[in-house]
Amino acid sequence: MRSERRPNDVVSDSIVSTSLKGRSAATRADALHARLRSRLIDGRFAPGEQISIRQIADAEGTSMIPARDALRGLVAEGALEFRGARAIAVPAPSTEMLGEIAYARTSLEGELAVRAAPALVNRIDELEALDAGVDSAIASRDVNGYMAANRAFHFAIYRAANAPILMTLVELLWLRIGPSMRLICEGLNGHLPAIDQHRNAIGALVAQDGDAFRSAIEADIAQGMSAIVAHSAQAQREPTETPS
Repeated sequence: MRSERRPNDVVSDSIVSTSLKGRSAATRADALHARLRSRLIDGRFAPGEQISIRQIADAEGTSMIPARDALRGLVAEGALEFRGARAIAVPAPSTEMLGEIAYARTSLEGELAVRAAPALVNRIDELEALDAGVDSAIASRDVNGYMAANRAFHFAIYRAANAPILMTLVELLWLRIGPSMRLICEGLNGHLPAIDQHRNAIGALVAQDGDAFRSAIEADIAQGMSAIVAHSAQAQREPTETPS
């Protein structure tokens, strides 16, 4: 005997269907948010670059709703900002903001480095291989390769500290500074820095000197942030300069 469907069953099925659709859209938005987050950290977007919901939806082959939700999540994290009613852009950090980020990075990443040092003594070969990737990218002027290799080197260190709250804060800082960090590689013009703090950091690990390891990581951050600040200051002067 075929059972008859009651009106309440139809309503229930409708609620379940709507719930599943909403969950699917949320899952797509979360996955897209993670991909865009990674690209911002790796400097695939430039400071000041405008991004539209449709542009992201078309590029990712998704609908407008997941793209909108993913971008809104990045705005909430400070990685993107609204400009007007519809425009979304990658913020170009001010000199004051860069100073705050430099201070926060030095404090947090230095702490993660010294906590991670004991766990990294047996992973020196891994760090040397990652640093070789950084050097290779600089020499070939591969900015995207540099960004990915530099992040892999630093995050391998920080994750070894097993301090998830500090790691989350560091990721938020890299999310904000990532688009500007590509300027470091561009400014080197294919030449390795005169003082290679990555090599100094590895040397400190070989010597099992946690304090020296921390100092090298902090000096590396200061070196890179100084290059970004200098570029930012020059960029702010250029529009006001007039030919003599």
